[in-house]
Amino acid sequence: MMVFEANPKSLYQEYPSTVAVVGAKLGNTVNFMAAAWHTMLSFSPPLFAVLISPKRFTHSLIEQSGEFTASFLPYSHSRIVELLGRHSGKDLNKVEAFNLRLEEGHNVKCPYLKDAIAVYECQVVDAPTYGDHTLFAGKIVGVHYDPEAFDKEGRPVYQALLYLGKDAYTTNDPARVVTYDLKKLK
Repeated sequence: MMVFEANPKSLYQEYPSTVAVVGAKLGNTVNFMAAAWHTMLSFSPPLFAVLISPKRFTHSLIEQSGEFTASFLPYSHSRIVELLGRHSGKDLNKVEAFNLRLEEGHNVKCPYLKDAIAVYECQVVDAPTYGDHTLFAGKIVGVHYDPEAFDKEGRPVYQALLYLGKDAYTTNDPARVVTYDLKKLK
C-alpha cells in the first residue's frame, strides 16, 4: 500500500541519480562540492544547470565569478565525493585536506578534478531562485572526457557513481545495459 504525505519529509524517491562535483573559484579561493540536483537544459545552445542552496560556500563563489565546472567521477571515487559533500569550504580547504588533483579549465578560470571521467566548463547565463535553491544555468563552453569510458554512441561503459540519498551510493553494471532498436519495436 502506498503512503501519502501532504507535507513530505523526504524526497528520496527520485534517486538514484548521478553526482556532479561542482567546482568554483574566486580569486585564489577554490572549492568543490557534491551536487545530486543537476540537469542538462538544452542541446543548442548547450546548457547545464545545478541547484545550490545559498547556504553553501560554493554558491557565493559561483554567484560572484559567473562560472563553474562540473566533474563526473566513477564509482571508485565515492568516498571523496561524500567527503566533498559533507564538509564546507568555509571551514576547510578541501583541495589540500583531500589531496585533490586539479586541472585548469581551458575556457573558464575554474579548475576541475583530474580524476573525472567527464567535465563541463560552464559560464553562468541565468541564476533564478526556486524555493530554497538557486538554479545556476551555465552555457557549456568546454567539455573534457575519457574516450575509453564511453561507447561509440557516447553512452557510459564505466561504473558510474549513483547517489541513493542519505549518504548512500551505488553503481550500474555496464554489462547489463539493454538497448533497443526502435525500428524493430512495435
